Amino acid sequence: MAVALLLVAVGVATLAGPATAESVDVEHTVGMTEEAGTVDVTTQVFVPSGTASLRVTIPRETDVYEKRGFTRVDHRTYEWTRSTDEPSLSYTMAGNVTVDRGNGDRHLFAVTDAWAIVSSPTVDIRTASSDVAADERYRVEGQGAAGPDVTYLGAHARHVRAADQRFTLVVPDAADMATTPAAALDSLEQASRRIEFGRRDDEVFVVVAPTTVEWAATGLQRGDADMWIRDVQRVDTVRNAWIHEYVHTRQDYEPTAETRWTVEAMAEYYAALVPFEAGRIAYGEFRSKLEDGRSAAYDDVVLAEPATWEPDEGDYVKGALVWAALDRRLHAEADASMGDVVATFGDREVSQADFLDTIERIGGAEVRSEAREYTETTATPEVRSETEHVRAFGGPLVRNEFDGFAVSGPARETDVAAPRLVTGETLEATVVVRNEGTDTGGYSVPFRVDGRTVATRGGTLDPGESATLSFTHTFRTAGEYDLRAGTATATAVVRRPAEPTVTDLSVDPVSPARGEPVRISATVGSSADRPANGTITIAVDGDALATRRVAVADVTTVEATTSFDAAGEHTVGAGDQTKSVTIREVTVTPTASPPPSNGTVPGTPSGGAGAGPGIPLAVAALAGAALLLGGRSS
Repeated sequence: MAVALLLVAVGVATLAGPATAESVDVEHTVGMTEEAGTVDVTTQVFVPSGTASLRVTIPRETDVYEKRGFTRVDHRTYEWTRSTDEPSLSYTMAGNVTVDRGNGDRHLFAVTDAWAIVSSPTVDIRTASSDVAADERYRVEGQGAAGPDVTYLGAHARHVRAADQRFTLVVPDAADMATTPAAALDSLEQASRRIEFGRRDDEVFVVVAPTTVEWAATGLQRGDADMWIRDVQRVDTVRNAWIHEYVHTRQDYEPTAETRWTVEAMAEYYAALVPFEAGRIAYGEFRSKLEDGRSAAYDDVVLAEPATWEPDEGDYVKGALVWAALDRRLHAEADASMGDVVATFGDREVSQADFLDTIERIGGAEVRSEAREYTETTATPEVRSETEHVRAFGGPLVRNEFDGFAVSGPARETDVAAPRLVTGETLEATVVVRNEGTDTGGYSVPFRVDGRTVATRGGTLDPGESATLSFTHTFRTAGEYDLRAGTATATAVVRRPAEPTVTDLSVDPVSPARGEPVRISATVGSSADRPANGTITIAVDGDALATRRVAVADVTTVEATTSFDAAGEHTVGAGDQTKSVTIREVTVTPTASPPPSNGTVPGTPSGGAGAGPGIPLAVAALAGAALLLGGRSS
């Protein structure tokens, strides 16, 4: 069996029952199967010396097809036979997990023909006397990557960011990310630094979920620090799913029914606050997100009573508003935060009384009274202005706006008042970023075209400092495009180029002799209020002489040169313009004057059909002029 490199550090899952110092190493190898909706698992147990007996209980919805060193007790439980100290079980495990949240069955985990995102298998182990801690490790067979709680199988790229925590981002080949891996990791790292409560896990394992199946959520966090996030999720939004799911990894406490609202409320709050503080969204967007909690749909929501939340996720929406109001109050009056409140909880169970007592200890009796009112009644807080927010929170306040546009392409290079261009042209957008806050802070400005991140620029600004950024994008298809650079927005209108049109036509010389070179010049412009791109054909007597590719924003000239062997009237044309040309016969009167030193006849072209190099040939040509047939060359 070909097995990929071990990917996961040891994770300990202590089972129910009396605790012991004894532990057993377990290694799971997970791979794809040909059976729809399932994955293949081999679980190998490394039995410590001196162990008298051991039983293993494997996951539900499994079908064991091979066992070595085990005998079956019931459908899920197997007993060690002592024939080997490295017994194993091989089985298929159901990988699809769905839930119906009012829209039909949607996936929490999924197995497809090309890839799978499944819950990592885990086992219970018991000796004759007690339950035993299982130190579980994970491998994948073939392509994939595994965490202690989420396993991905299939082709992928892996991105790693090592900061205060090590973030591993797994991007399946089937995923089409709405942001870049770097921006997603930036967002996770910003949240890691910003969240002031809970234990930072050494490893955070994140899988991007392709949208080729219908998912039940924007993301899902499992265990200590594993999660998947849908590939359509952006980072410059008030519902940053990357941050939302990350917050769950830092919630170590156990809520009761009355405090269960805090789990999703704080995740939603920080999913909007961190992008705002990073300059990815404007305060207006942040405020609008909070104001959703004041909608009439949540008038009857009492956060301490979960039965009142449905069906509109009152804990998510109104909960985020209440969390924001309490956080601002603590910042403004106690130089503290709701993060400080949560940090005191540790990993214990937190009741409503614990919640209110902690707020009072940190912020005082008035804040406690406010917290009780907003959680035990239908009372709803106001949303504060940006000025009030900055006054309470301090810190950097990064704003950015578009400061100008320029376009370049085959026809022009120029500044434009608004992003109006034609296909094939490149838009350059200039963005000014300013820190209007009280502290030095970082910024990250993604440039997005119709929701897709094209590039991201970042840096650090002192209070009052600004930076000028430049972003470019070439448009290949006509249409209207939403442009976003951090908090700045604009609309690019892209049209197909107009057709070039000929506005004037000239010949030089105006009355040429037979055989004399003639330059035909066409003045070309655009047929509409935008650059033109197309071809112009110069014709003589209805036959094409030359075709030129033209890209023009204002006026340009195209030329061709020819000569005529036949005297008389000829017609030249380009576009809708035509011009008649009369070709003169050339009559030479003998003179006693000596010929020019270069041997040519004055007034006679020195190049082109019909021209002669000297007097003898010229006289001979004139003598037979009436017999010549007309012609031309280009």
